[in-house]
Amino acid sequence: MSHDIDITAIVTVYNEPDLIVRAIESLANQTLKNIEILIVDDGSSDATPTVLTDMAARDTRIRIIFGGRLGRAKALMVACEEAKGKYIANLDADDIAYPERLELQFSFLELNLDHAWVGCGEERRDTQRDEHIIRLYPLTDAKIREQCAKCIPYTHSGITFRKSLINEGLNYDPAQPYLIDFEFFLRVARKYKVANLPDVLACRYVRNESFFQSRFKTQKQNRRLARFGLQSVFWFRLSPYYLIFPIARLIYPMLPNAIKKKVRTSQGLSEGQGIA
Repeated sequence: MSHDIDITAIVTVYNEPDLIVRAIESLANQTLKNIEILIVDDGSSDATPTVLTDMAARDTRIRIIFGGRLGRAKALMVACEEAKGKYIANLDADDIAYPERLELQFSFLELNLDHAWVGCGEERRDTQRDEHIIRLYPLTDAKIREQCAKCIPYTHSGITFRKSLINEGLNYDPAQPYLIDFEFFLRVARKYKVANLPDVLACRYVRNESFFQSRFKTQKQNRRLARFGLQSVFWFRLSPYYLIFPIARLIYPMLPNAIKKKVRTSQGLSEGQGIA
């Protein structure tokens, strides 16, 4: 299938009239210009629909889908199905993409035809942990698969993948209540090679007041992460040594933040001080 658009950048949003402007503007200012910016409004009940309509009127690359209240997983699924680009790049509604992100990831996937998915490093501003850091993820397919037994090996606001995955039936699963992207990622990585770029190309804002975080229960999250970590060991045929990490995941939430940071660093997540 031929594509006239290089990348469709997808954003799903629910009741974020201020932050969605920042996210869309970061996409509109990309150095890669042949893009589509596809926003799925997930039934917002505030000023978000008006903000989106106004922005779309000013930039023909912006397309809005008002689908009613779908839920985040289904909204992501719909966005991928409707995307017109050769590649699909996700950005969460409260995050931003740095200007060269889409161009660098487009170039990587064009040159590495055996890879289906590419991520990047992130600047992370986390009010939950009171952290402002730079986080780098494992770069190679083998290291990323190993990391899956320990934790999520990418930032969701920094991923770009081939639209052909959607055409063959690989997509976000609307039945997933949370860890939606990691479940999707594992199914992709089971069939195809994946990578992360060494560049920091996204800024992720983790807020106590965000809709997703307010609904996300830490205990359930870690139980599910442990399950996916165990699944990774068997799917990716990792050494039995890696079985210890899904078990340790259940203890991790009880650790102080300072110890958690040391654990993350020791297990392959490079973290440095963020830029003020």
